[in-house]
Amino acid sequence: MVALSILFLGLTAWSLAEPRLTVVVMDPLCNRLACACVKGYAQRDYEALGRFLSSKLHEPVKIVYAEDLARAVEAPSTGKVDLIIGKASVVKFDAAECGMPVRPIASLTGQDGSTTLTGLFVVRKSDRAKTLSDLSGRQIFFGSPDADEKNRGAFEALRRVGIAVPKKVKTFEGCSDAALAVLESKAKPAPAAVISSYAAALIEGCGTVPKGALRIVGMTASFPFVTAYATANVNPALTTNIERALVDMRLDSKLLKVMESKRGFVLPTPVGKKVSADWPGWRGANRDGSVPWLPRLLPPRPTLVWSQPLTNSGLAGVSVSNGFLVVADRTGQGDADVFRCFRADDGKPIWKVVDRSPGHLDYGTSARATPTLDRGLAFVLGAFGHLLCVDLATGRTVWSHDLVKEFGGIRPNWGYTSSPLVVDDEVIVNPGAVTASLVALNRLTGAVLWKTPGNPSAYASFTLARLGGRNQVVGYDSLSLGGWDPATGSRLWTLVAPNYGDFNVPSASIWGGQLIVATENNGTRLYGFAAGGSIVPKPIASFPELAPDTVSPIVVGKRLVGSWGELYCLELAHGLRVAWTISEPACQEYCAFFSSGDRLLISTFRGELVLVDCSGAKPVVIGRSRVFNGQVGSYAYPAMVGSRLYVRESDRISCFDLEPAK
Repeated sequence: MVALSILFLGLTAWSLAEPRLTVVVMDPLCNRLACACVKGYAQRDYEALGRFLSSKLHEPVKIVYAEDLARAVEAPSTGKVDLIIGKASVVKFDAAECGMPVRPIASLTGQDGSTTLTGLFVVRKSDRAKTLSDLSGRQIFFGSPDADEKNRGAFEALRRVGIAVPKKVKTFEGCSDAALAVLESKAKPAPAAVISSYAAALIEGCGTVPKGALRIVGMTASFPFVTAYATANVNPALTTNIERALVDMRLDSKLLKVMESKRGFVLPTPVGKKVSADWPGWRGANRDGSVPWLPRLLPPRPTLVWSQPLTNSGLAGVSVSNGFLVVADRTGQGDADVFRCFRADDGKPIWKVVDRSPGHLDYGTSARATPTLDRGLAFVLGAFGHLLCVDLATGRTVWSHDLVKEFGGIRPNWGYTSSPLVVDDEVIVNPGAVTASLVALNRLTGAVLWKTPGNPSAYASFTLARLGGRNQVVGYDSLSLGGWDPATGSRLWTLVAPNYGDFNVPSASIWGGQLIVATENNGTRLYGFAAGGSIVPKPIASFPELAPDTVSPIVVGKRLVGSWGELYCLELAHGLRVAWTISEPACQEYCAFFSSGDRLLISTFRGELVLVDCSGAKPVVIGRSRVFNGQVGSYAYPAMVGSRLYVRESDRISCFDLEPAK
């Protein structure tokens, strides 16, 4: 039954005023739309949020609660609708049905800091099924089409493990109904169901399903959860004010508590970037080191959440997606790669994959390429060119290739380092062979989609960008910078740097449709593009002094920060003019960067963390902290998800919480 009630909120003086802002709340964890069966959960108080918005916007606010947008819109008492806050897929589905254009403006973090949810495949506790693959031939109860995590996301998860989705499927609108149907079914083998991750606690808490009666055997990819959408009634100026008010919620500890949120609302990732609460590969979801959040202050001693030992040292970065963490390791004898998967929340080991690959390299023989996690699959590449596709939930190897033996690849002196790049349903790698400089493989089967001739491999990872109005894969081979068509592999342009000898290790960055590159012999350069996607050979600007050999610079607001002897901050909009430089001891060796707004977090080779405000004429070091002792340094790029930092030391993988203790 649809719950539909209207409350006038705001300052007392406005209690009888005509509301200027109407908010429709469809959050399934709202106290007006959920039962109070689980203490401290699903009782979000949107009346409190309404009062908060009213005080910030200096306008009366009206809150309407509804499970169905059409019913809310049709109710005479609702009036105009300005904001809708609810599960993203449901709001978009209902808004389309109503012919109401909406746009996302902010996402609400949960108690764990996440802004996403997943679909969970559940079976009876006594069921023999252990993994998603075991559900082949079973009837599966899905959710309605407006629930991405229980419908299309579940279909994709099944296809990923080779299970065909029937043309006609049984769907349930409610998670409790689907769960109950599994327990009450007389079919043999018993069916499975897909439920929303947020609903698992409620199903047991309400007594619909006995505690422990169901067991999880698989999950879908992540989808956006509770999101605030603006309608066409909200103009740009008001949108900005609402965004500021929602983000300011993080400063009100009482409101955070009653809204069951760790960090309040966070703004969506800028247009052209992926919206992700995960860190699924090299330098994050967009390969640029940007994160939605950095702490206002660094805790003197970050909270150690968990830590697990590793067998050997390693260079590859850490990847986290959908609650899974993957890190590269090596056997104690150094003759095989070991890729390990842990639960991101508590560090519990899930699986390991051992791939024999003997050989010798400087800096050890463990993998250099950061694992790439995409829609339930892990793509891992060893230093000697062994590429594996692994099912993220089970550790089963789906397919594999040897870049040297199969494609004639020429292994770089320090091993294969470039992380696999996923573009739609392609996995792009760079064997560096004469006839296969770059190769695209089918994400699900590993079948070769295209090969393009060219030069041996460089070390930097590729990135996907839209430059000059054209989507292209951008990166290096051993001799040049280039762009490639992701659909065909054809090379769009080639640029050879004037000074020979770059190892091409730092990754390129994108800013405002322009390309930023930095290398040890040619410094930092900013390039523009012509219509059609070709590079303009003459750089817009250059700065020779910032010439890193390994550290990738990062965009921080409208500035570029990089490390080479000193820490440099350059104005991107003003010809790479120096904003400031400082001599930062922590950056004298390798370091990794994270950016959010105008702030920069530096994770150093020796385990120190440095938080910097980069917005002013001079940098402001907000805080320093340490996550390991630094006797043995680490080149592995950490992963950051929410307030948690996942750090690989020489022989450990550890999780720290950077949220200051309250």
